[in-house]
Amino acid sequence: MTETEPGLLQAFLSGRDVACPACGYNLRDLQGSRCPECGDELHLQVGLVEPRQAAAIAGLIGLAAGAGMSGLLLGYVLIQVLLHPMPVSIFDHFVLLNAGGLVVEGIAVILWLRNWRLIRRLRASRRTALVLGCWGLSLLNLLIFSIYIR
Repeated sequence: MTETEPGLLQAFLSGRDVACPACGYNLRDLQGSRCPECGDELHLQVGLVEPRQAAAIAGLIGLAAGAGMSGLLLGYVLIQVLLHPMPVSIFDHFVLLNAGGLVVEGIAVILWLRNWRLIRRLRASRRTALVLGCWGLSLLNLLIFSIYIR
């Protein structure tokens, strides 16, 4: 940190409510460059007004589409079993395929959300490849369902 950076940080925080990014403590009128609550070193930086989220959102939509399809089909089985009691074995293959798809896509959604910031920081070509992979996983789920349910 240069000698002018703490002064710029203090000037920025003068009379302004800003939460510490680490602990959430209000840094209004900070006299230094460390958070008084958690002790982490702070610095002033420029950020994007609208961070690159298009790819992250597109990938999430792709994964959610596949998980939603499997979840809705499982819901359909549940409704059919409740309204028209019949042996559940009729739906065994159907349930296994859709439960498997829901689990795989659900885990992928969780991993995607946990790595959201990392995904946003990747190069555009890698973000695009990941988004295509998300949509490809959902299409694969649909293809497997279509092949095995006849």
